[in-house]
Amino acid sequence: MGQESFRSDGQQKELKVARLKPVWWGVINVALAAIILLIEPDSIGDAVDEYSYAVFSQTVGAPLYPASRVDDIGVILLDDESLAGLKSSWPAVYGLHAKVLRKLLTAKPKALFIDFTFRDRRAAAPQGVLADEWMPELYVHDDSLTMLVSTLQMYQMMDIPVYLQAGALNFYQHHAVLSELAPYVTLVSGWGDLRGQADIRALSYQLAPELRNAGRVANLQDDDLPLCDDAVMRRTGNGNLLGCDVSGITAAATTIYQHFCSGKERAKSIRRGWNCDQALIMPPKTDKSEWLAWRDDLLVRPMWLSWPDRQADYSAWTKAYDQSGNVIPPYECGPQYSDPNVAKRITGNLATLFGIGARADVNCAPFHTISAEQVYRDTPSAGRWVENFKDRIVMYGQNLQGFQDVVRPPTLDTDIPGVFLHAMALENLLSNGSAYLSDKATYSFWLTADLIEIMTLAIIVFLRFGLAGLARRSFPALPHASNAQDRECNPLEYFGLILANKLSMFLSMMKFVPKIPKLLRGRSGNRNAEYHWTEQLDLRDRQLARNWFMVLICLLDLVLSVAIVTFGAIVLELSVLSIAPVNWLAVIGLGMLSYIPFVRSLFAQDNELAEGAEHDRQENSAEAIEKSATV
Repeated sequence: MGQESFRSDGQQKELKVARLKPVWWGVINVALAAIILLIEPDSIGDAVDEYSYAVFSQTVGAPLYPASRVDDIGVILLDDESLAGLKSSWPAVYGLHAKVLRKLLTAKPKALFIDFTFRDRRAAAPQGVLADEWMPELYVHDDSLTMLVSTLQMYQMMDIPVYLQAGALNFYQHHAVLSELAPYVTLVSGWGDLRGQADIRALSYQLAPELRNAGRVANLQDDDLPLCDDAVMRRTGNGNLLGCDVSGITAAATTIYQHFCSGKERAKSIRRGWNCDQALIMPPKTDKSEWLAWRDDLLVRPMWLSWPDRQADYSAWTKAYDQSGNVIPPYECGPQYSDPNVAKRITGNLATLFGIGARADVNCAPFHTISAEQVYRDTPSAGRWVENFKDRIVMYGQNLQGFQDVVRPPTLDTDIPGVFLHAMALENLLSNGSAYLSDKATYSFWLTADLIEIMTLAIIVFLRFGLAGLARRSFPALPHASNAQDRECNPLEYFGLILANKLSMFLSMMKFVPKIPKLLRGRSGNRNAEYHWTEQLDLRDRQLARNWFMVLICLLDLVLSVAIVTFGAIVLELSVLSIAPVNWLAVIGLGMLSYIPFVRSLFAQDNELAEGAEHDRQENSAEAIEKSATV
C-alpha cells in the first residue's frame, strides 16, 4: 500500500511506501490463526492433533505419566503358541476357554473381562430352548458351550464379576449364545465397535454408550419413551424391542470402573487408592433426562489415553527355567528400558526424534501378561504364575496371526493386542477419575485445546514483537543512506550474490567478536551520557554490533517460545487442566506466520529507514521555504 507525492518542480514522481507497525503484524497473525482453526477441515485438524499428541506422548508424556495402577490389572493372551501347547485349533472351542478360566478362578481374581465375541451356537440347542430358534446350516461342531456356562456360573457363585465383549449389534444377526451367557455376565462394547483412526493408534477411547433407536422404534416418534438396556436385545436373539429407546452398553473400562466405584465396592476401592469419581457413575436409566445428561458429558469430553514408557517388571516373580537351564520369561518382551531418571528419558526421546542416537525397541505393554497355556499348565520350576493375578482385574484376549484386533500405541515399536487398549483406559480412570485427559478442561468445557492454542499463540506473537521494539530502541538503525544501485539479473546470479553477501557479513561478524567485551564496557560507562552509547562506534562496527545484538534477540525469542509452549503443554494443559497437549505443533506452525515479519523488523535495511527520514526532512525543508517566501 502506498501514497504518491511530487517534488516542487513537478518533474519527478516518487512513491512513499507505508509500512505496518510490528504490533499490527501480531494482531493479524493471531486473527489469521483463529480463522484457520475455524475453517480448517476436520480431516486436517484431527490428523494434526493426533500426530501432535502421538509425538508428545512418545517423547515427553510417557516418561511423565506414572501409571500408578498398572499392577492392579493383569492380561492373559490366547496366542498361537497356546493353541499349539493346548492341542487346540482356531476357532477355539468354548471348552478351551472354560478350562483356562477355571484355572484362573483358583487364583481368585477381583474381576474378569473376556475380550472375545461369543455369538454363534455350534451345536443343537439345549433342552428348554424354543425349537424354532435359528441355526446356521454350516458351522463348526462344538458341544462344549455348557462347560463355559457352568464355568461362568462358578464365577458368579464366588462373587467375581465377569464382563463379556458383546460385539456390534445388527438387527439381522442372531445372538443365541449371548442369551445363555447373559445371566452370568455383564455385556460391554468392544473397542472395535466404534473405533476410529485415533483408536487404532491407541490415542483415544470411547467412553459413552451409543443411543440406539432414539424414539423411532417401530415408527414411534415419542421422545419420552423410556430407556431399556441394550443387553436385553442380545438376550431376545433378534433385537426386536418395541416402545423404548435402547440406551446402548458402555465400554469395558467405563463399566468396570462404575462397578467398583459405586455401591458396596466403592469404599473398598477408595481404600485401595483408586480414584472413584462420582461424576463418572452412570445414573439409573429410569431417569432418562439425567442419564442423557451423563452421556452427553462423556461425549463432550472424549478420552485421550495416557501411556507410560515402562514395561512390565517381572523381577518379583519366581523365575522359571527350561531343561537347558535358560530363564523362561512370562511373556517375551525383548530388552527392558528402565532408566529411572525421567529427565534422561525425555532428553533421549527428544534426541531420537531428531535422529540423534537410538533407543532399544519397546515391544510390550506395561501390564503383567501371561499366555493361556501358562495359565492352564504349571510353569517348570516356577509353579503357577497365574497366582500373581490374585485380587487383580484380569483381561482375557487374543494375540493370533491374521486377526486385526491390534493397536499401535505411540510408546511402543510394534502392534499389540486390542485388549491392552481396554486395560490402559481402565488404568487411566482408576488413576485420574474424571481428570482423564481430553481436548477440554476437566472443570470448564468451554476451555478447549483450540482456545489454549490461540492464547499461547497470542502470548508468543506479542512477546516476539515486544522484543523487536525493545531491540530497536536499544540499538537504533544507522542514520545513513545506502549507495547500492539496482540492476537486473537472472535467478542464479541473484542467489549467488545473496549468498556471497551473507557469507561476507558472517565473516565480518566473526572478526568483530573480540571487540564485544570492549563494547560492553563502553555501554556501562556511557549509561547516563547525553548521547546514545552506540555513537562511540564507527559506522561499520556499529552495523556489526547491531547484527550480533539482533541475533541474540532471535535466540532469546527461540528460548522464550519453547519455554512458553513447554509450559503450556506440560504444566498448564497436562497437569492443571487435564487437557491433552494436541495443539503444540499447531502453535509452532501458526507462530511461524509472524516469524518472517519479526526477523524483517529486526534486520530492516537501514537505508530504507534513512531514505524515509531523508524524505521527511526534504518535505519539512520545502514547507519552511514556502512559509518564508510567504512572509
